[in-house]
Amino acid sequence: MTQPTLFARASGSGRAGVAVFRISGPLAAHAVRTLTGGLGKPRYARRVEVRDTDGSFVDDGLSLWFPAPHSFTGDDVVELQLHGSPAVTQRLASALEELGLEPAGPGAFTMQAFANGKLDLTQAEGLAELLEAETKRQHEQAIGNYRGALRDRADNWRRDLIAAMAVLDAAVDFPDEEGVPEDVAQRARPAVDAVQASLTTTLEQAAGARRLAEGLKVVIIGPPNAGKSSLFNALLRSERAIVSDEAGTTRDFISARLEWDGYLVELTDTAGLREDATSPVEQAGIDRAEGLAAEADLLVICWPSGEGELPDWLERWRGPQSIVVRTKADQIAQLSAQDLSLSVITDVGLDELRALAASRFAELAAPGMAPTQRQAALLSEALSSLCEFDRFALVAPEAAAECLRAASRSLEVLTGRIAPDDILDDIFSSFCIGK
Repeated sequence: MTQPTLFARASGSGRAGVAVFRISGPLAAHAVRTLTGGLGKPRYARRVEVRDTDGSFVDDGLSLWFPAPHSFTGDDVVELQLHGSPAVTQRLASALEELGLEPAGPGAFTMQAFANGKLDLTQAEGLAELLEAETKRQHEQAIGNYRGALRDRADNWRRDLIAAMAVLDAAVDFPDEEGVPEDVAQRARPAVDAVQASLTTTLEQAAGARRLAEGLKVVIIGPPNAGKSSLFNALLRSERAIVSDEAGTTRDFISARLEWDGYLVELTDTAGLREDATSPVEQAGIDRAEGLAAEADLLVICWPSGEGELPDWLERWRGPQSIVVRTKADQIAQLSAQDLSLSVITDVGLDELRALAASRFAELAAPGMAPTQRQAALLSEALSSLCEFDRFALVAPEAAAECLRAASRSLEVLTGRIAPDDILDDIFSSFCIGK
């Protein structure tokens, strides 16, 4: 089957001063020669006139030629930088299709790069993270994975497991020799223990890496008219929520995304909590608020200054991942010694709340490896296989070796050495068209 040559607009859609068009595959050179009259020097920008297959003028711009294998995809690649109007896009696409090229689907160019060995699967997932990164810390994590941090670690684990398997094969070759299985197991154990310890550490960090990639959920709860919506607006620096002295103004929840000290945060304002709801609608809002609170990474509990201690129905939400703030501190002289006093009117306590929350974020999320569920699941599989090693090491070297092979296979699936089609489709379909 002939490999298709793909094309797509690699820059954002819509009108723009400049748009980048990528062409990749065996017909890339032929297509650009036909449309521009030549290829030019590899990896040098060249001013060109782009003409349709009938010779009519389409646009002028720049052309860059990247011969295989020295390109992003590993195939022949040409990039055209033209004016970003819908008319140019449509005419160029029509001309390329006339020459036998095909429009690229989501992630098609990255799939080519993977197929040609330019990226492994963890790097492709790191690239997907990078394209989605909204904050500095997300960017740091994505860059590490895109540059192969998890792949390098997985390759080292696999190398050590293969060496341990070679040691175990000695016991299989000499089954009748007294003491050989025990001696062989002891020689294989240090490498297995080291891989197991490293896998455990990486998995412990994976939950934080996933929170960093997906964003942290911060939920504001408290009774009606406790200043929750005012705090929500102050943290956003935007009047998103309606603020009123009338209790129960917020009947549902409202959420917004923001960068908080380099972390991506989904901040949610909720309906007021109380024990004696006055209507089914208010009770529905309370139920929804409690559901959001139960799923939050961090709770901000609002309780007005001067109202005494938190009631039991609100105190139950206090915990390691909560911050209690005494709101409306500008209205009372006596403030709480235990909790953070805060006023959105005078800005008292806002900076302290931001800093305290950021310190909690650092405990919950940090740049790391294996931020996707697929990666964490495969590392868990590998670790489970290694945990079985001890059961067989002294009595059944063949079974012990099979445990190591199973762990090695999980790592091969992780990096894409073994790549089921459904997994590839799932990963690359999440990319945008043009990447």
